[in-house]
Amino acid sequence: MPARHRFTPGTLLRLLGCLPAGVLAMFAFTLSPVGYMGVSDPPLQAGSAVWLLYALLLGGLFYLAAGRRGARLTPGMAALGLLFGVVNYFATTLFAYDTWSFLNSAGAWAAAVLCIGGQGAVMAAVIMLVCGWLERAPAAAGSAPGVAGSTARRGRQALARLQARFPRTAAWRRKHPTLAVMAMLLVCWSPYLIVFYPGTIIWDMGEMLGGLYGLRMLSTWHPMFTTWLFGGCVWLGRLFASDNLGAFFFTLLQTLFLAYALADALRLLRRFGLGRGWRLTALCFFGLTPIFGSFAQAVGKDTLYAAALLLFAVRTAETLRFGVGDRKGLWQYAAFALLACLLRNNGLYVVLPTAVLAVLFGARGRRRLALAGTMAAALAVVFAFNHLLLPALHIQDETTSGLYSVCFQQSARVLRDHADTVTPEEYAGINAVLDAQNLPTLYEANISDPVKFTFRQYGQGPAVESAALASYRKTWLSMLAKYPLTYLESFVAGGSGYFAFTPKIDAARTYHLQGGIRFVFETYTLGDDPRYLHTTQIAGLAKARELLAAYTRGWRRVPMLEIALFCPTYLWLLAAAVLSMFRRRRFRELIAYLPALLSLGACVLSPVNDYFRYFLPVVAMTFPLLGLAREPARKV
Repeated sequence: MPARHRFTPGTLLRLLGCLPAGVLAMFAFTLSPVGYMGVSDPPLQAGSAVWLLYALLLGGLFYLAAGRRGARLTPGMAALGLLFGVVNYFATTLFAYDTWSFLNSAGAWAAAVLCIGGQGAVMAAVIMLVCGWLERAPAAAGSAPGVAGSTARRGRQALARLQARFPRTAAWRRKHPTLAVMAMLLVCWSPYLIVFYPGTIIWDMGEMLGGLYGLRMLSTWHPMFTTWLFGGCVWLGRLFASDNLGAFFFTLLQTLFLAYALADALRLLRRFGLGRGWRLTALCFFGLTPIFGSFAQAVGKDTLYAAALLLFAVRTAETLRFGVGDRKGLWQYAAFALLACLLRNNGLYVVLPTAVLAVLFGARGRRRLALAGTMAAALAVVFAFNHLLLPALHIQDETTSGLYSVCFQQSARVLRDHADTVTPEEYAGINAVLDAQNLPTLYEANISDPVKFTFRQYGQGPAVESAALASYRKTWLSMLAKYPLTYLESFVAGGSGYFAFTPKIDAARTYHLQGGIRFVFETYTLGDDPRYLHTTQIAGLAKARELLAAYTRGWRRVPMLEIALFCPTYLWLLAAAVLSMFRRRRFRELIAYLPALLSLGACVLSPVNDYFRYFLPVVAMTFPLLGLAREPARKV
């Protein structure tokens, strides 16, 4: 019989020491309401019920970290925790006060150092626990000791009884595991698919369809492959019935593709040799959290792209872990790379570096040549699509200025904060491409659209845009040396929600309700012209839609559940996994984390802060990448 855990005096002393440590750590995360300017609800105040709950949980975190047998804080863990403290402190205070100018005295800097230390200590404890969990060798089947072992045995016994009661279902599930997982996910997501039928249409999709029918300028501002795919679904729906059917065709397509991608991630976890507990947790996360069900019904560019990029990331991890697959697997890998590049404009910047490193370090000999050949073929199709087909169809390239969101925001912030020191030459250099006179009032820290939409050369073609931006770059670079802190403030403020636990943005206080939106349950129409998309939802389910939307968005306001809707939760979990891989010298397999890292980079450089739909690929990749880190290293 396993020995029972006894509550000793040492345990009591550790508990008594960890509880005040949790309270002190919570003070390190607390923002003062004095001078608060963040576009959010008021920050959590010391002594409130939720504040005390989190202080208690932090105390429990320290208790677990201090009591973990064999666990120790390494310099790498401490350094990563300190990095989090620095990043989180400066990002959250900038969000709260719109400037770092409050750090103007020795006392202010001393308080900052204490807060950074407290926040870093919390993250170091988290990293120590995550690394210990990932690096602990799995117990052999049937030999798990203690409570965990008895729980596992009871779970296996319950599953055996269930399979005995429904033998045909069990046999079908064993024969078709991917379809079985897809079916379970569809059941979990069915409330969203039914209540919001035919799906909620985001603004971009209406513009894309309008471009196909001559109501908007057709350009590469939106990915043309996705535009044609959506347009084909709408055309088919109109041919047989209505816009509702066309929209639902696209909703069904992206839902099935997302379900397949997540099922493939679970397949990889099984191939890694991870137990049912891992796979069941992942399945519950994919099916029962509101994240994936919400995006399954939201008609946009992001769901299909997230699914394609997840499949590409899964095959990358599988190739690095087990070697290059057979011919069928190779072409599937290339097809997912191709789809990820075509479904969103930034997909190429994620796929290309990952594919190159996977070829160089993920295979040997002839298998490397086979992998290189299939990836080269996929990327050649992408090149032909973007640089041969689209120009031949006279579809205008409008992607150039989209890369300058960060730079435009920095120029606008300088004009807002330092108008009295900007020279006439600098002002003219900005005004040549943007509406310099109105930039100070248009500037919003969390979204660049108000500034970006004043771009004077938009629609004039890539040659005109490139020439204007080349001149602007000289002005931007010359002002970088003059206003480095303002540039840094603008950059951090524009992407803080992706890497720091900033307060939840109130979308109603941002341009067109866009900043910080995590779920979209409202359909956007662009006009009365019948060529635009016009869908109607089931009138009798209006109350159900209201309740389901409230439930989904309500996760942001429930302690602990809200953590699932913070982008940095996934980022720092993956950072801990990367550190664990480094500790075990599994350097080659770290390439598998590149799609997540590059997706983060795309988010930080994107026009909107804390936009969960941009971050969706990273969320989807978290379980398979954690599973890769958990799996003991073996030679390929």
